[in-house]
Amino acid sequence: MAHQVTFSPSGRSTLVPDGATILHAAELAAEPIGAECGGRGACGRCLVRILRGEVPEYRILQREAGFPHVLACLTPVHGPLSVLPLGEAQLPKLISRDRNTGLAPLQAWAPWPLKLDPIVESHGAEDLGVALDIGTTTLRLLLIRLSDGLITGEAGAYNPQIPRGADVISRIVAAEKGFLGELASSVRGAIGSMIAEAAAGHAGLGRIRAYVVAGNVTMIHLLLAADPSGIRRVPSQPCALAFPPVDASELGWPGGDRTPVYTVPAAGGWVGGDIVAGAVRAGFSRSPEGMSLYVDLGTNGEIVLGGADFALACACSAGPAFEGGGIRCGMRADRGAVDGASVNAETGAVQLSVIGGGRVRGVCGSGLIALTDALFRAGWIDRSGQFTGRLPAGRRVEGKWGTALALSEDGKVALWERDLASLIRAKAAVFAGIRSLLDALGPDPHTIDRAIVSGNFGRFLNLPAALGIGLLPSLPLGRYGYVDNGSLEGAALGLLSRQFFAEIASYLGRVTYVDLADLPRYMDEFVGASFLPHTSPELLRVGTN
Repeated sequence: MAHQVTFSPSGRSTLVPDGATILHAAELAAEPIGAECGGRGACGRCLVRILRGEVPEYRILQREAGFPHVLACLTPVHGPLSVLPLGEAQLPKLISRDRNTGLAPLQAWAPWPLKLDPIVESHGAEDLGVALDIGTTTLRLLLIRLSDGLITGEAGAYNPQIPRGADVISRIVAAEKGFLGELASSVRGAIGSMIAEAAAGHAGLGRIRAYVVAGNVTMIHLLLAADPSGIRRVPSQPCALAFPPVDASELGWPGGDRTPVYTVPAAGGWVGGDIVAGAVRAGFSRSPEGMSLYVDLGTNGEIVLGGADFALACACSAGPAFEGGGIRCGMRADRGAVDGASVNAETGAVQLSVIGGGRVRGVCGSGLIALTDALFRAGWIDRSGQFTGRLPAGRRVEGKWGTALALSEDGKVALWERDLASLIRAKAAVFAGIRSLLDALGPDPHTIDRAIVSGNFGRFLNLPAALGIGLLPSLPLGRYGYVDNGSLEGAALGLLSRQFFAEIASYLGRVTYVDLADLPRYMDEFVGASFLPHTSPELLRVGTN
């Protein structure tokens, strides 16, 4: 038996079999309902109002003016329905701030002297190349003049695949369900629009001669419409770790005749070319004697530990908490997001830093870390992330999700214990990955001489707070450095220097990919790190000999 589901106000309609979810109906009807958690009922983005028809009572979250509100991903269809989406269906625009336009990557980012030697031959003064970072959450692009190596334009956007899942596993599952073509076409189209934005004022996009693209293994598979299903199976087996260049025309991107699109090769199923390019950009392939740590913090947490002679690399499933995903009032780092906080334990005063000022709309990843550190130091939460009796009554909110800290005057924007649990799991995954790589080097003590933090989220990271909650090792702050976007910067250097692009491939031969699932101690390390700051705080000082 099939039932008709109609969406308002778009008027889109479809038939679905009895028992299918409202989210499945939205997929069939091409109705843009967000489901960043992949349909697990965790993100709350697929909230809908039932205008007509009946849904199971146990799925109703609340009623407003008599209309039931339910999560589309969890609510089955047992009869005809008329549905109004209430969640954030469309992604906001990510504004390019032109931070890099006019900059020369070979002078600004090269870890050793590099001469201008583009990956393809340039025949004219206005020939262009494109460097691109395809992240799980965001896309970043640089338009670069090949004749002198100057950045002439840039653009950024949220990855339009997010409605199919905030994390790579959810998107792989979506691809397995038949959405591979949609995932590929959506990201290709978004990048095409970004190219046009970056090239505003340029004469003719036919002057683009080459592309260099870096991204994690799943994102590269989805870009090229390669089956990603093997990535999530044990053992992880992608279609390929290195793909041959494809013609830009195959992706619908502008360029002259036979414009190649190069993708940076990966180290393993969960450590992609974005991390390899970033580590080489940070100088790992030619670093002097000593141990270096590279941590890319984003939707996924990837780690490289080593130096010029060898390196170990792994990825940990941190989840989307660092970028506001899976958090009840989480959001990306946009206007209205809390991105910093301080707590006065004596007076009970809470000071919030809000992006753009004005009304608090939610909490982004950096704000979540700052809040957690401030609350823990004030004694308002315990080591497990539960609120204590010290939380002032005027700030306490009780609800179906337990106890929360009110962040807005009306208490509708709040930080819940469940949110704190998500962050603690995410930070535990990253720190356990670092500990596991050090353990894999053997019983002898090893000193981490420098640590590099990178990634879109890492740009806004409050480093003392990150150390305070046990996300990163308690190294002296002077040993930490920052690379804005190692993936994008590495792609730009590879575009402008054949030597650098070859160095990435060469360094891959010295990188050993470690699957954390194969390390028996990883789960022990994870459990130990699943408290604030750790069950054994002295372990946070790892690598400080």
